Amino acid sequence: MKVLKIGDIVQVQFGPHLKSNAQGAIKYLLAGHFDENLKLTNFQDSYVLPSPKINKFLLQSNDVILAGKGQRTFAWAYNEDMGPMVPSSLFYLLRALDDIILGEYLAAVLNSDKVQHKLNLIGAGATVTSIPKKELNELEINIPSIEEQRSFLKIYRLFEKDIELTDKLLQEKRNLKRGVVNDLLTNKTKS
Repeated sequence: MKVLKIGDIVQVQFGPHLKSNAQGAIKYLLAGHFDENLKLTNFQDSYVLPSPKINKFLLQSNDVILAGKGQRTFAWAYNEDMGPMVPSSLFYLLRALDDIILGEYLAAVLNSDKVQHKLNLIGAGATVTSIPKKELNELEINIPSIEEQRSFLKIYRLFEKDIELTDKLLQEKRNLKRGVVNDLLTNKTKS
């Protein structure tokens, strides 16, 4: 396992500040598009049109975005199956070197409690957190071999799936409870 600085394993740049449209060919990512489990679930009315300026910010395989400004610091690994996307200026675009680190692994590490604590310390601002690029580049993380990263991700994905299923089960139980309470109240008023 190696300990390397973020700046040695990724290219770091902020996403562009663009005006979004209700329709378009490219999704323009904002923090509100992510739920509490960091799933891209609330996407609407935030698109941009293709242009030469935007092309350099299009997310690619193995890219990670990191919310570098705002109330919530989190990382998310891009998957090409989600279609063309561009991160807003709220996010750092981290273009990971394929032969050193997997983007999904990098996102998991950046979302870990230990690294989140470090990011919060370097991003402490008066009212709105802002992580300086220089300090982000200097942040050190442990990087195992690519094979060990893949093994880690297999287990990590299983936990993610388990959490997702548990959340769905809890929602179904809440819905069932609401239904039973409504039925009981409706039947009581008819008696």
